[in-house]
Amino acid sequence: MRRTTVLPVVAAVAALVLTGCTDGGSSPSDDETGPLSAFWEKVGGSYDQDEADAQQRKVEELIAACMSEQGFEYVPNEPQNVSRVMDGDDAPDWESREFAEQYGYGASTGDDLFGGGDNGEEWVDPNADYVAGMSEGEQTAFYEALYGTPPEVDPDADPDADMEYEYNWEEAGCQGSAQHEVYEQNQIWDDPAMQALNEEMSTEYENMADDPKLREAQEKWASCIADAGYDFTTPDEAQQSIYDELNGIYESAAPPENATEEELANFDYQPDATKMAELKEKEIALATADWKCKDSAGYYAAVKAANLAVEKRLWEKYGAQLEALVDKQTASE
Repeated sequence: MRRTTVLPVVAAVAALVLTGCTDGGSSPSDDETGPLSAFWEKVGGSYDQDEADAQQRKVEELIAACMSEQGFEYVPNEPQNVSRVMDGDDAPDWESREFAEQYGYGASTGDDLFGGGDNGEEWVDPNADYVAGMSEGEQTAFYEALYGTPPEVDPDADPDADMEYEYNWEEAGCQGSAQHEVYEQNQIWDDPAMQALNEEMSTEYENMADDPKLREAQEKWASCIADAGYDFTTPDEAQQSIYDELNGIYESAAPPENATEEELANFDYQPDATKMAELKEKEIALATADWKCKDSAGYYAAVKAANLAVEKRLWEKYGAQLEALVDKQTASE
């Protein structure tokens, strides 16, 4: 049960751009926003709960219509809002020392940070009774219509087969087509003209560590973190060590590969509480030391300055193209 997140290149880079510009520090100026950051915000970089709920409702309506065409009834689900500790006005900023001291990196502290992942109300599938009244064959047909049928690969018959499943909305049933229509169709990210920008953005941010001032700050950080008793060369390496350990805990909580159906049905997937408590303590200690070393090394300011320089270079080259894509999308709506 590896808990990882995979983002499309553009989304990941956009997130990095926005994060880099809010990373704390005081250079080049507290209120200076990079041109790419401003652009991503304009085209949907900010999060609005009401808009997200409206989109989810539209997805469910489209699913219901699609399922009806397939001969099934489907009651749309209502949006499930996740309550977050961070939503409070007094919650610390993600990059602040207070956040590090309370939540570390937000890895093993997820239950504290996000309120255990629920809003206090148990979700009830409005289609559960309808599906329960079906025969086994009808249930299979229902879920195939809803989710599609991923290709099955038998590793015993073909040991060299690629076990990675590449998502394709056209093969993901009514849910896939509905999500594509609401979230993906006519997005500027699909435009072929974005490919060169995507690749160059990725390269720029991969090479950003070569910035002289950022490299100097990172070396100071490494010396500081070593004095604190840790053996890491970069802040990313320090943070990743926690996520790697967290993944290991969840993987150890997974059932054995040869488990029977009965064993799977009764298996407790909860991670070891003692290991999680130990990791939480370790995470907060490391994140706090990490923050102190970043602060003393001028790392935040160096990241912000390097990020702003990258944004300005990319915007000078691609800014007009990005604006044209937005105009094109607006005209087609």
